[in-house]
Amino acid sequence: MDRDHIYQLQPLKICDGWSVVLNNLSSERRMQEKCELLILQNEKRKAFIKVLYENDQYHLIVAGLKKDKIYKEKSSDEIEHLLKELEYQIWTVGSGVLEGLQPLSQQIPNFLRLKIPAGWTVDYITLKDTDPKTLEANDDAWLFDFNQDLLQVSHKTKKLLLDVGWYPEGDPTGSYVIELIKNEDWENPLEDMMCTELKELLKQLEFIFKKEMKNKNEF
Repeated sequence: MDRDHIYQLQPLKICDGWSVVLNNLSSERRMQEKCELLILQNEKRKAFIKVLYENDQYHLIVAGLKKDKIYKEKSSDEIEHLLKELEYQIWTVGSGVLEGLQPLSQQIPNFLRLKIPAGWTVDYITLKDTDPKTLEANDDAWLFDFNQDLLQVSHKTKKLLLDVGWYPEGDPTGSYVIELIKNEDWENPLEDMMCTELKELLKQLEFIFKKEMKNKNEF
């Protein structure tokens, strides 16, 4: 697999509980007549979401894990339309409203869109698309959007945890801290980075994902 694969992925606004089984969802024009682009699995909700490409269309399927039941199917010619519906279904199913797929009772939170490759599970996320560089020191966002528990994704097979927090909590002079932990050894992180800008945070996360894709056979 191309090690630059991570950079080609479509960023998604995702909630906790989803595992990325397959991710080839990019903005590149599809050459194959038929292919699977994305598989997300949610053990808690006993459901999966799949995106296929066939007959020059994107096809989104929401189905149950344990029973042979399809809850939702939708097709689209444009990837922009697909992404909007995909994020809606990610949050609808992730919120626990599966039977009947009733509308969300609230809007999807303004979470940061992330490029997450196959093998990783979102354990929790509260990471907002709020750039600290644009905030005044007295902005309420410091209290609500910048804490020590912003993001944790795990790779169960490789026993890895990727953790993001803001330290000190709520402090405009603080920083994002990104740590990659193996075997729960928090004293000796594989990666330990700091940054103060949202764009730099995304670059660091993608760098770590890319590095681990390169080391996919190392356990």
